[in-house]
Amino acid sequence: MGTKSGHQDLNEFLTARKLNTRKDENLSEKITITHTRMPGKGIYGGSYHIPKDEYELFYRLYYEEVFVRKKQDHLTEKQLELGGPICIDLDFRYSYDVEVRQHDADNISEIINLCYLEPLKEFFVFVNGKKFPIYVMEKPHVNRLTDGSLTKDGIHIIIGIQMSKVMQVMLREKALEILPETITMETLPVINDCEAIIDAGVAKGSANWQMYGSCKPGNETYALTHYYEVNFDENDSEFQVTEKPISIIDLSKDLFKLSAQYPDHVCFEINPKMKEKIEERERNKRKPVTVRRVQSNTRIIPLINNEDQDFSNTPLEDIHNQDILDRVIQSIHSKLLSTEQNIKELHDYTMILPEKYYQPGSHEVNRMVAFALKQTDQRLFYTWIKLRSKAIDFDYSTIPKLFQDWNRYFKVRMDGITGASIMYWAKQDSPDEYWAIRKNSVEHCVTETIIQPTDYDFATVLKKLCGDRYVCSSIKDKIWYVFRGHCWVQDKGSTIRNIISTDMYNVYIARRDKTMVDIENMPSDDPKYEKMNNLVKQLNLIIPKLRMGTEKNNIMREAMEVLYDEEFDKRVDKNKYLLCCSNGVIDLKNCLFRNGHPNDYITKCTNIEYHEFNPEYHSDYAPQILDLLEKIYPEKELNKYMWDHLSGSLFGENINQTFNIYLGNGSNGKSKITKLMSLTLGDYYGTLPLALITERRNAIGGTSSEVMNLKGVRYACMQEPTKEIQLNEGVMKELTGGDPIVGRQLYKESESFIPQFDLCVCTNILPVINSNDDGTWRRIRVIKHMAKFADPSENITPSEDSPYVFPKDKTLEDKLPLFAETFLSMLVKRAFETQGKVDDCPMVMMYSNNYRQREDHIAAFVSQMIEVVEGGVVKREELSETFKKWYCEFYNSKKIPKGIELFDYMNKKFGHPKKGKDGWQGVAIIRPEMEEDEMTGV
Repeated sequence: MGTKSGHQDLNEFLTARKLNTRKDENLSEKITITHTRMPGKGIYGGSYHIPKDEYELFYRLYYEEVFVRKKQDHLTEKQLELGGPICIDLDFRYSYDVEVRQHDADNISEIINLCYLEPLKEFFVFVNGKKFPIYVMEKPHVNRLTDGSLTKDGIHIIIGIQMSKVMQVMLREKALEILPETITMETLPVINDCEAIIDAGVAKGSANWQMYGSCKPGNETYALTHYYEVNFDENDSEFQVTEKPISIIDLSKDLFKLSAQYPDHVCFEINPKMKEKIEERERNKRKPVTVRRVQSNTRIIPLINNEDQDFSNTPLEDIHNQDILDRVIQSIHSKLLSTEQNIKELHDYTMILPEKYYQPGSHEVNRMVAFALKQTDQRLFYTWIKLRSKAIDFDYSTIPKLFQDWNRYFKVRMDGITGASIMYWAKQDSPDEYWAIRKNSVEHCVTETIIQPTDYDFATVLKKLCGDRYVCSSIKDKIWYVFRGHCWVQDKGSTIRNIISTDMYNVYIARRDKTMVDIENMPSDDPKYEKMNNLVKQLNLIIPKLRMGTEKNNIMREAMEVLYDEEFDKRVDKNKYLLCCSNGVIDLKNCLFRNGHPNDYITKCTNIEYHEFNPEYHSDYAPQILDLLEKIYPEKELNKYMWDHLSGSLFGENINQTFNIYLGNGSNGKSKITKLMSLTLGDYYGTLPLALITERRNAIGGTSSEVMNLKGVRYACMQEPTKEIQLNEGVMKELTGGDPIVGRQLYKESESFIPQFDLCVCTNILPVINSNDDGTWRRIRVIKHMAKFADPSENITPSEDSPYVFPKDKTLEDKLPLFAETFLSMLVKRAFETQGKVDDCPMVMMYSNNYRQREDHIAAFVSQMIEVVEGGVVKREELSETFKKWYCEFYNSKKIPKGIELFDYMNKKFGHPKKGKDGWQGVAIIRPEMEEDEMTGV
């Protein structure tokens, strides 16, 4: 372990063992996930494999990070399938008016003794002297949800006995029988039923266990509150439970004992009667059974040993094993119409998905499979069950509950998840089986066209050949997209049209040639001989048509309908965490780089490659880029702000809701920064029409290709104004507030989308802003460009406006394209670290506040002319007259703001005048000395 102990901290250790990076794609399937980090706002998750021989180092680093440095972490651990402790997760839910913990130590003791220790006597042969621990963990407070819906509380319990997950599921069933007698409305006013209180996923091992010391993002951490030592007294066959002081547990040494992966707990012999029950349970899982005809409250359960029986209406509670389930599925498939064969096909693709889609720990991906199946057809519920039944811990008695989940939790579509997603996963994870299914599917469709050669049927064959990479988004405008590389690219239809004359043509040639070979090997008196010859004749009629323009036009018209996706335009470029490059897709949320998927629905691309930042690999340009930004932004705090701001723009969300104004006179580098961003972001860079943010508000919903071109853009730069402009604050707030905007392309319907871009403008002159509301000014960030890049011959010296002067690099324009890939790698590294959050810096806020005072005339007046004075009074009329004089002196050409706006501002800043008083108390008008002399007569 000596070479591995060089890790300085936990994050470095985990990063080296992270599995969700491209370099792990070809690892053996034996490499499994042992730990995960839960993602949250500003937290990027991950999956890790930590070998057992590194646990000592891992726990030392984890202890130092969490318990010594007091840093919060969010790690979970996969439970042991065999040899692990009994893990129990109790989830109590109460009405929102519950503000404090309802259970106490007596409730905990009662649950442990009655629901677990007593039933355990049926599972094991306990002996005196073999002691085992019980650890109880609770959060400091109850969790009252911010939406006001309910109050949550819970208990984590570890019983230090080795017990398989199959037995833990059976133990949970026993506990569920007893729990209703233990928990009543009088003892605990819970609103969830017992089934929901004892977490089934934890008992099965399919749910990860929260590591001790970690917590869910935004939640409190579970802490050890009770520690019991249990011994069995053989004289009276009772357990002796002794509570021990928590202080005797030294976490620096004993932390691993509080883990779901601790393998050295005491082991007891299994009760012989329980062995029989476990074996019987396993037999029932596999063995076909015959169910007698019995009367139900709602329907008659059919005899399932009748081969001709219709099983599609079998009650869910009567699907006891795989044989019954298979018969139900077969019955459904036998009733499918010719136009519904995609249901059977999707079932076949689902069945070849590998273990990671159904074994314990697969909750998230299995959930996505369920979404894709339900969106395709409700009858595919049984396909989902069939997939889940492959898991080692599957229990057929849970099917009715799973059907409730299917109806309750899978109502809303998941963006980008469709039946095509399952086909893609099958293609990636089980390619041989995928191509075999697809070949059979194509052959079936080809047979249909021979029997009935319609244009629609030919279009269906075309869909089978290339439907996974072609889509028609508009039949009216004949707009096609093809999935090429890692994203969808618009296509005029010429490439799919060519497939008719090549790939599809070759399929029919191959079918004809195979049929002719079969005929050659067939005696002429064979009953099939004439039929096969007729088949060849029909194929000979079809084949030439696949290269005829008119016939291809007809097939293309039908193909547009067959491959039409009415949701495509709405789905594209919606995932704000994905950034497509020419060699893959960056997942900013999960901090990984992977291949692009069709169901990512990406149409934009940086058009450059991404490579994880490496100082050595990027040594050619990284120092030059750092030097460039240090010169353009020489102040350290401003330099940090810009790196955070520019990297934050990679996210498809204006997280900080800011409008950044790059201010400065010529030759200060601001245009070079936007040019570098343009070269780096490619399609994700957009130019915002100046008129969009200066014209009247309703113009944003008009016919505007410029507006629609901003869909999916991450960094939008306004055209540089040539003169002072007036900002439309409403439009600016709309573009930066994360609310949908509406626009439409010429001759197309209006479309609503949420702007994803960070908005900026390069200017020498600050725009005029007439609003003084906080909603406007909290968005404004003025980034003053204080450097000047000049030719040495110009002999320019530092000034107040440009305190930094650097020699101009005349070759910089040619270098910027070379910088792009390295700059992207640097930005992504920063984005992974910050998750798009930009901390305000004093310098930017100072210039922004100065700008507000300049533009917010009322705030400027109050700042300059009103002071806090004990006993002072400012009357309304006096205030109004003073403001008018001040305003005319400084802004003589502009309309004076209304007095009510001035009074409202005074009320907010100094409080409302007291009842019966005509003015504000405790303040006074600052008067010039000359005016004061005149007033006093001196």
